[in-house]
Amino acid sequence: MKRKKIFYVVTTVLATLALAAWSYTGSGKEVETVQARQGSIIRSVVDTGYVQAAINYDIHATQSARVVEVPVETGQTVGKGQTLAVLENLDLALQISDVNSRISQAEAAATGARAALERLQLELKDAQENLARKEALFQAGAVGQVELDQAGLRVDTARQNINEQNSTLEGALAQGTGLNNSLQQLSAKEGQLVIKSPANGIVLTLPVKQEQVVNPGALLVNVAAPDQLEVKADILSDDLADIKIGQKVTITAPVLGQQSLAGEVKKIYPQAEEKTSALGVIQRRVPIIISLPDPANLKPGFEVRVSIETMTRQDVLVLPREAVRTRADGQKEVMVVVNKHIQHRPVKTGISDQENIEIAGGLTTDELVIRDGSLNLTEKTRIKAAN
Repeated sequence: MKRKKIFYVVTTVLATLALAAWSYTGSGKEVETVQARQGSIIRSVVDTGYVQAAINYDIHATQSARVVEVPVETGQTVGKGQTLAVLENLDLALQISDVNSRISQAEAAATGARAALERLQLELKDAQENLARKEALFQAGAVGQVELDQAGLRVDTARQNINEQNSTLEGALAQGTGLNNSLQQLSAKEGQLVIKSPANGIVLTLPVKQEQVVNPGALLVNVAAPDQLEVKADILSDDLADIKIGQKVTITAPVLGQQSLAGEVKKIYPQAEEKTSALGVIQRRVPIIISLPDPANLKPGFEVRVSIETMTRQDVLVLPREAVRTRADGQKEVMVVVNKHIQHRPVKTGISDQENIEIAGGLTTDELVIRDGSLNLTEKTRIKAAN
């Protein structure tokens, strides 16, 4: 019995040692790992943008009027000077008619004044000749002082009548000039009723319809250059600090498929605007304009995704972002695999993008690191690496 008891004890100890040896030499806990590698970090600000015409013209009504004709349609290509809409202003038409009537009256008055002036000049000439004869006869004693004075009075009266008629003629001419100036202004205003395209382009917006009454300032039509497009994006004000004019932008959209377009930041607006997100959150956003040299098959109004490259690091040591964790004291660390065991190692990090983070110190190329830094693996835990 004693020998049996000893045998069982020895057998149990050997089994325990064998199990421990198997555990030590076995695979350990299987976790996913990744190697530190040389690569590039491109920090980007990603947001939604909308394609718009880089050059466009908003044409507004300058007066109250009725739309009598709209000979173009939205999306139609038009040439410079082509009629886009015709308006009618009856009050303006009445004013022009009234001014034309008054111009005719002023011209008739001026014509009558000229004719009367010519008659008065002839009368003055006769009066002057008669005065000369009377003066000669007076010197000869053939007429008296009374007749001489009457002849002189007749000359003075003729001169006074001429002066008055000159004033009448000048008044009629001045009135005609003023009326003609008014007519030019009214005619220019009438010319604004025929809306013409300011440049070759495409009709993007045409909100007016025939017989519609429009007020001053109402948008009549928008014409844009079809081949000169840009992207407008509203960027969160918190992200704007990293954005500068001239930065590269990658533009993608479902309509582009796998193709991506290149642009750059062309303009940053001077102030933020209050916007409401799709979730109803009020945000402060700043509009920016992105150039689009090659629009491919994009059209005005298309929604696109913009990725603005704000910072780049080339040929640096990188890891997936999730491999780096932050300790309670703020120090960054990773879990390095050394001889199939976990080693917690502090690292110095640099910039990061949406996928990777720069490792500036504490790690070398090709070292094996646990991909998921959130795993609760204690120091020296044995693991089996799974790539």
